[in-house]
Amino acid sequence: MAKVPAYKIVYDALKKKIQDGTYPVSELLPTEPELEKIFQVSRTTIRSAIEVLREEGLVEVKQGRGTMVLDYRTKQDLDKVTSVTESLRRRGYDVRTKSMYIDIIPAGEELGKELQIKYGEPVARVQRIQLANEKPIAIMKNYIPYGLVPNLEQFTNKFSGLYQFLEEHYQLEINSSNDKIYAKSADFTESEMLAVQPGTALLCIRRICYGSKEAICVDDVSILGSQYELVITANGRYK
Repeated sequence: MAKVPAYKIVYDALKKKIQDGTYPVSELLPTEPELEKIFQVSRTTIRSAIEVLREEGLVEVKQGRGTMVLDYRTKQDLDKVTSVTESLRRRGYDVRTKSMYIDIIPAGEELGKELQIKYGEPVARVQRIQLANEKPIAIMKNYIPYGLVPNLEQFTNKFSGLYQFLEEHYQLEINSSNDKIYAKSADFTESEMLAVQPGTALLCIRRICYGSKEAICVDDVSILGSQYELVITANGRYK
């Protein structure tokens, strides 16, 4: 088995402490001499680890001051259709799914309207918790007309990113979306699922995804607000 480089061990440890809040945003990391003592490695190793953190946008080296922790929250740009999973992976997180459950339910009035199908028609419901670096970050529910994804339940725990899976296995290309974004406090059930205190701020997205002509899915996502933010680019002024 290949030996893990020393700088990678330091990098992994520092990144974990940044993400769990041990080293808060806008605060300075311990000095290089302090880090040398903590990890029992050379100054060169410390600088190599910090350089990787800098390249990932987690820290900024302030000349004469030290190394400052930057806002590490994942940003999702809403001028393109992308998923929470895809945004997290681009940010460098290891993303996997926990506790996936797929069942078939009848469409209610609201869901049927959103998916452009008749009341009572079968809908595949995908429920799961998304982990980023092994920590729960989002509760996801997705609703897809079952006629578009026959036998989807056979793929339980076989995928993590839904959009990519739909493209590869069902040739369903998502081209646009309509998003409703709001904030709420985690209730007891949500706090248990996300391993946070009740009342923790959640960022919620209710999204309808469209192909060229039809609705493909409805997403209902609740994300830890401290770990995620949305970026919207607007052109022109509405009066």
